[in-house]
Parts: sequence; structure tokens; C-alpha cells
Amino acid sequence: MKKPLLLLLFSMICLAAFSQKKKSKGKEPVNYEAGDSIPVPAVSSKKGKDKSSKKAPVKTEYVTVGEETPKPDTATRFTGIIKYRMTSDDPAEKDSMFIYFGENMIRVTMFIPGYRADQIFEQTTIARFTDSTLITLDPRTKTYKTEHLLARNAGTEFMLLNRKKTMPILGIVCPEYSGEMTLKDGDSYEAAALVSKQHSFINAMDYNFFNIQPVVFGYRIVLGWRTRSSENENSYIIAYKIEKGNVESYFDLSGYKPK
Repeated sequence: MKKPLLLLLFSMICLAAFSQKKKSKGKEPVNYEAGDSIPVPAVSSKKGKDKSSKKAPVKTEYVTVGEETPKPDTATRFTGIIKYRMTSDDPAEKDSMFIYFGENMIRVTMFIPGYRADQIFEQTTIARFTDSTLITLDPRTKTYKTEHLLARNAGTEFMLLNRKKTMPILGIVCPEYSGEMTLKDGDSYEAAALVSKQHSFINAMDYNFFNIQPVVFGYRIVLGWRTRSSENENSYIIAYKIEKGNVESYFDLSGYKPK
């Protein structure tokens, strides 16, 4: 399991007190179309970088010379569900996530293989931007806990620039922003995000799920995300289905109580 994906899964598993993630057996390989792979330019490794130079909690740079600061676009405002596959160089590693885009909240549900081949765990968080709160749901006990939106993996830095390249995902031509992601421990990864000009979330300019995966980038929704380690290990998160509609019921906590 590649580290960026492992950090996502580990963060979710810890919330439910799972001790470890078991890989599913006998899974079929994921076959992406040519347009689904996200090439990234070579960048120098930042391993061993002085941790004292980190800027807390997260820094995202995306504007190149001559490019205007992004503004929310109500014409492309999207509410609905986008479904993603999460994989790596190992075709046996094939997890998935559903992301629900509401009016002012974003819900992420990850589907994680359990101890048996037929066992799947669901882990859900809700980002509430009105007060910068991350809500973690426990559907088994019908409880939830809250924390600051930027608490997880604080110190991660992104430097993603517009390379004037595009790549299609689901028939949508997506501009590529690529560069590097640096974790708090100094590990550095080549990274690339493909954003949709047709889908916007206008209540947050940027949102990085667990500070490790860009979901909203310059008010635009990210349809593809790739990282590559210094050992040339790749991880991919690619949208495979977009469903527009009202998703407000997915943010209803009336059946839950705080822990």
C-alpha cells in the first residue's frame, strides 16, 4: 500500500478503532482508459527537508504567472455524488470512495476491505465549512465526534502549478495542476490534480481531505489525483461516475448523537 493512500485509510481506520487494514483477495485489475492516467513532471526529492521550515497547517499554491486568483462560479455549481476508484501499481489494491457535494458541506465515504473477502467497512466524515469542523460518523452506534477541519496530517504542503496541460476524465477536459506534495515528516511526492471546469463547489476555495487528497481546488472539483514516490510507486484516485442531484439528506445528523 502506497503511503498517501495508506495515510487516508489509516486515518479512517483509526476513527473506528480498527487495528489494521487487510487486503482483499482475488480482485480483478482496474483497467483505466488512456486518459485516466495523470502524468507528472519530475521534481527533486525533498526527503530530509528541515521540518522547521514547515508552515502550519496546510499551504496550497496553484496560481502561475498571469493566472487570475480563482473565484467561485455559480454557473458550474455542483451538488450530487462523485464516485472514485482508489488504486496503485498493484491491481489487487482497489478501494473506492463516494464524495457528496452539498450546499456548504462535503461528505466522504470510503469503502475499505475487511478481514474477509466479502467484508467491507464504510467510514464516513463530513466537512462543515461554516465553522471549519470535521464530523466523523459511527453508523454502528449512531454517534459522531467532531474535530477541527485541518487537524489531520497537519503540516502537509502542496505546490501545484498550472502546466497548461489537459487530460480527459469521463469525457470532461480537465486542466492539470502538478508539482509536489510534502508531508510533515519530510517525505516528498510528485503530484498531479485534474480539475473540472464544469463542476464547482463555491463555499470553499480549497479542500484537502485529511490534508492529503485535494477534493476542491480553486473552487473546482478534482476528478483525478495521483502521487508518485521517490521509489516510483504510484497511487491513483480517479472519478468513474458523476451523479447530479440533491444530497442534503446525507448530511442529516438527526439520528445521531455526539460521543
